[in-house]
Amino acid sequence: MSMLRPSNSLFLFPFLALGIYLGSQGYLNVAVISTFFSGLLILWLYLAYRGRAVGRWLFGLVMILGMLLVGYLSGLPEKAWITPMEGEYTGRVYQVQALAFDRRVLVRLSSTGLRVAVHLPLEENPRVGDEITFSGTISEAREAPNPGVFCYRQYLRRLGVFGVCYPDVYEVQAAVRTGLLTSLRTWLRSNVVTQVRDPGLVLALVLGERDQLGQERQETWRRLGISHLLAISGMHVGFVALGLGLVVRRLPLGPLTRLVVIQGALLAYVVVAGSGASAWRALLISVLGSYATLMGLRQDPLHLWATVGWLLLLVKPTLVFDTGFALSFAASGGILLWSPVLKVSSWCSNRILGYVVSSLAISMIAQLSLAPLLLGYFGEMAILGPLATLVFLPFVVVLMIGGLLVALGLGSLGIGLGLNAVMRVMGALESMLIPFAAQWRLGPWTRAEVYLWWFLFIYAGWRLRKPRLTKPKRTVAQLITIAVVLFFISCLPPALRRPLEVTAVNVGQGDCYFVKTPSGLHLLIDGGGDSPYWQERGRNVGEERLIPYLQHRQVSRIDYVVVSHHHEDHLFGLLAVLEHLEVGMVIDNGYEHTSPTYERFMELVVAKDIDYYAARAGDSLKLGDGITLRILYPESLRPNLPSPHNNNSLLLRLEYGGVHLLFTGDLENAVLYDLVHDSIHDLSAGWLKVPHHGSRGSLLEEFYEVVNPNWAVISVGPNSFGHPHSEVTDFLDQSKITWRTTQEGPITFHVWWGLWGRFTSP
Repeated sequence: MSMLRPSNSLFLFPFLALGIYLGSQGYLNVAVISTFFSGLLILWLYLAYRGRAVGRWLFGLVMILGMLLVGYLSGLPEKAWITPMEGEYTGRVYQVQALAFDRRVLVRLSSTGLRVAVHLPLEENPRVGDEITFSGTISEAREAPNPGVFCYRQYLRRLGVFGVCYPDVYEVQAAVRTGLLTSLRTWLRSNVVTQVRDPGLVLALVLGERDQLGQERQETWRRLGISHLLAISGMHVGFVALGLGLVVRRLPLGPLTRLVVIQGALLAYVVVAGSGASAWRALLISVLGSYATLMGLRQDPLHLWATVGWLLLLVKPTLVFDTGFALSFAASGGILLWSPVLKVSSWCSNRILGYVVSSLAISMIAQLSLAPLLLGYFGEMAILGPLATLVFLPFVVVLMIGGLLVALGLGSLGIGLGLNAVMRVMGALESMLIPFAAQWRLGPWTRAEVYLWWFLFIYAGWRLRKPRLTKPKRTVAQLITIAVVLFFISCLPPALRRPLEVTAVNVGQGDCYFVKTPSGLHLLIDGGGDSPYWQERGRNVGEERLIPYLQHRQVSRIDYVVVSHHHEDHLFGLLAVLEHLEVGMVIDNGYEHTSPTYERFMELVVAKDIDYYAARAGDSLKLGDGITLRILYPESLRPNLPSPHNNNSLLLRLEYGGVHLLFTGDLENAVLYDLVHDSIHDLSAGWLKVPHHGSRGSLLEEFYEVVNPNWAVISVGPNSFGHPHSEVTDFLDQSKITWRTTQEGPITFHVWWGLWGRFTSP
């Protein structure tokens, strides 16, 4: 079985991670994968038995399918969220965290072992190890309504928690005695707090606690691109191992005993520090690498990296959803991949210059390895990161080593005073560098283009580290050719590279459509709102749902805000848009409203000197890339109609080549009938925003016959009106119109080159 080589671990890790993710999201068909896996496995065994060379290629495919299948099965517990269940439960507290309005207590139930997040009043302060008995309903945590909004369900899933409860009755019984681990952490923490004037940074570096690390400093480090230095990671484990090695080597111990002592001490540190995946990665690589060195075995750090990755995923599949796990493995993997090429220090005769250049190169490789993840998670990447890391790393090392000594009770030696001085210097450096802390965002790029360049980066590292496989000159020529092709693709006109994007944003029971043209022009049609008739009082959909989504999409300017009409469920969310973002022009129907929301809206338009235009039928707006927004209704305001604000809604048609999209606001049957029989405008459209949230009063079959849509979207949320009405949805089904609602999340429709369009999200 020559195919079972260590290098195969490089296939196991990424495809196991992919299998867990796709399986937990329900994207994989286990029956199809199992069938293909079984058939290819039998074929590979037959070809391998016959000695056919093609068997090696088949073995790679068998491994890929096998890891996808294993990943799917590993992800089953994560996607099997509990159904709501009511009762009385008893469990043991293993984590406590104070939130803004209550206290979250993570509990492991005694009966089933299920981990549950129990929310108690802030005045309650249970401790780790306490027993809690509570009555209530354990259910799923809420999902984020839109990307960019905090997702409580995903957050708890990363912690291995799959239920949440807000108990009606509860009782906390204090633990008889505190556990050894808790007592040790308390002692270490108290030593730091006592000896260090500003202990927040030291606690974060030594024990992984960020409770006392101010939000301002965290934001500063994020903008500088050095937040990774705060995580208990390979750097921390490496320096602790170095210090332990210097001490243990002086002891009269054999090689194996030294290894056991050092690794045992590292394990204790990782456990006490409550470390995440990055620290466990470093520890396991250290254990496996040290053992291989002791036994005289050849080792490739990249293969150890992959082996540790799939071992961790097999033990805890939820790590796939842990941001720290992804960032840690991506950065370390990129450095290991390029390490044979990064021997920059040997190019310089000056050792100090060689160290500086080598450190910058390693930091840049780590930054490039993280590029698509940073842009995906945070929407930006700090340009100053490599340089800032080089500047702050020596100070972080001093704080970490000194803080560890202080935590161990050696603060009386005056170490705390030295740490205070170091932090003052770091504060001065932060103030000096923060004005230059520029962030790189996608801008005109798409994530697909970023990933193409990232794959070239990975492929180049793989080829350049294997000079014996191909001639170096040929390899470099090939990489340059690929780079030129990618550069050519990236320079094509936007209309060829990107689609027109129309997203129905989930704003509850309201309308909100975000339009992005291929050239990056942004249009917002309505903004949702907090109507007092059906939504919770005190909520602000604009702040809670719309602005986070736009920030996630890296939108800092809305070129055109179009208000179909001025009811709360279309207008209120736009207040936050006008307050937080730059707006080029506001377009509405000119029909004034008496509500405070409308008055505030117009005040913001005037205060911010935003261009304003009251549209009428026949007006059109050129958006570039051959895209036009046409106003089809009203020709003039009709205040005497029933439901006058609804029935004076702007009727908009977005035209891109042969694909048309029709936005109907809250128009009702009376106006829809007039449009069908009297309008001189072409109403045909392949995509339709169903009028008035799918209400029965806006169902006019003649209108749908004239429009003749293939796709439809219903903007709807929890309401007491019965929207969407069953007659509407039944009619859409009978008419074979593919329709979606925004109740479960945003719905995106892409139009490519003005030729064809499709939904790209469920």
